Amino acid sequence: MKSWFTKSRISAALDAHPQPSAWLRRRLSRPAELSGLEQEMMALDRDLRQTAPTAEAPASLHRSIMQAVRASQRPAAAQRQPSALRWLPAPVLAVMLLLVAVWALHSPVRQPPANKQTLAAATTALQVGDQMVRAMPSAVVAPLSDELERITRDLDNTAQFLLASLP
Repeated sequence: MKSWFTKSRISAALDAHPQPSAWLRRRLSRPAELSGLEQEMMALDRDLRQTAPTAEAPASLHRSIMQAVRASQRPAAAQRQPSALRWLPAPVLAVMLLLVAVWALHSPVRQPPANKQTLAAATTALQVGDQMVRAMPSAVVAPLSDELERITRDLDNTAQFLLASLP
């Protein structure tokens, strides 16, 4: 069969009505291949209907389901821990905190030695920073002011040239 679309339409028509409709009979009367398809599909449908499996549940299924339902309705037995072990972490934590506090209060306070060299280095860094602040504006602006002077001179020269060129 060349037209799979025709095959699918014939299959759908046979599924909808066990007796072939007028459209299907016209289609099947033309080529012999289509009537063979009808016979094939009807035989397949008959075989599938006869061999339909029967759904039988095992005998133990009902009993196991009912046991699971009854077990889910019963409250679960609470697991009991010894009460001493349940409260053990709290005193241990309190003792550890107490030890840390005692150690922090009684440890000697260490004062860093006064280092005159560190103070001198900081003073030098501040002086260099002050010198840079004073020298930077002129160093940054000097190239820009030179360029502005050159542009002004070029504009003056251009104006003089244009005025000299006019008749």
